[in-house]
Amino acid sequence: MAVPDIRDDDIARMVEVVRSGQLVQGKAVEEFEAALVAFSGIPHCAAVSSGTSALHLALLALGIGPGDKVLVPAFTYPATANAVELVGAKVLLCDVDPQSYVVTPQAVEKALSSPEGQDIKAIMLVHEFGFPVEVKSIAELAASRGIKVIEDAACALGTIADGFHPGYYSDMACFSFHPRKAITTGEGGAMMSRNAELVTLSKRLRNHGTQPVNGRMDFTEAGLNYRLTNFQAALGINQIARFGQELAVRKEMVEVYCALLQDHASIGLPRRSDGHSWQSFMVVLPDGVRERIKQLMIEQGVEVNLGAHALNCLSYFEATYGVGAATCPVSTALYHDGLVLPLHGRMSMRDIEDVAGKLLRSVSECCG
Repeated sequence: MAVPDIRDDDIARMVEVVRSGQLVQGKAVEEFEAALVAFSGIPHCAAVSSGTSALHLALLALGIGPGDKVLVPAFTYPATANAVELVGAKVLLCDVDPQSYVVTPQAVEKALSSPEGQDIKAIMLVHEFGFPVEVKSIAELAASRGIKVIEDAACALGTIADGFHPGYYSDMACFSFHPRKAITTGEGGAMMSRNAELVTLSKRLRNHGTQPVNGRMDFTEAGLNYRLTNFQAALGINQIARFGQELAVRKEMVEVYCALLQDHASIGLPRRSDGHSWQSFMVVLPDGVRERIKQLMIEQGVEVNLGAHALNCLSYFEATYGVGAATCPVSTALYHDGLVLPLHGRMSMRDIEDVAGKLLRSVSECCG
């Protein structure tokens, strides 16, 4: 479904760092952060060890802790809500739109107006697969109630939401550089914000709470070890430089997918948006046929898989919060019927046509 775009010059840059012996957080991490700032237009950045650690640090930096409530989209990877659990806060689930796969301002306002949503302290917005959430409206709504906003932009490097990159309207945006993402450092993540103080605090927290004071290193916070290594950062620097080209290619591929699949009534296509970064391309199939179609595609040599999870259908959240399939029905349906197709920069348009053709044949075999 995805192939990291790692080239010889990326490897050479990483090897140079390894040979230098300067392996932990240092100059290459600073260069990586600067490249992310230049690409996104968001002025402050802290690179960290994973997207999950970025979410965890964002919550800590914003003072979210035990007993606080955080609104989380039900259709996402569990890491979004796991970070909330890690700081001792409570998760309140919100359902998503059936075609964009993200929360809407209307859904957020409804959740905030509900009896259990009256004392929410933070909102986690997920740009699922790179689709731009309407951050501006939600951030304005949150600000009027003193609520913090964190963007889970794990899939959304390059997404443009309401005219700006993630990190502009929210308190903080968190990114992932896992190999399934369009840019990878193996494992790795980053936090971006227009708030310099939040990023400075996050940088202390990622490194055991350290801060230089009067020429010596002091420990001013109870911090963590969430540092990104120098050689991981080196692997990502050149990828950022060419990422604009990668985005353009992905958008062209999506247009081909949609043109080939749009006339089949049994295949639900995702909503398109000019700001979409298309980290993944998920279609929605008729109820009950996804696993059979998945098997048929694999038999034809095409790797496919489910999209995100419905948190309300996962054992931990069911047991902890008493939720179930009916709690967030749209997320449940997407979890059971969504199918992610291959999409990455090393595919050719002929590859896209081949995958689409095999999907059409598989769906026709299952659905007529």
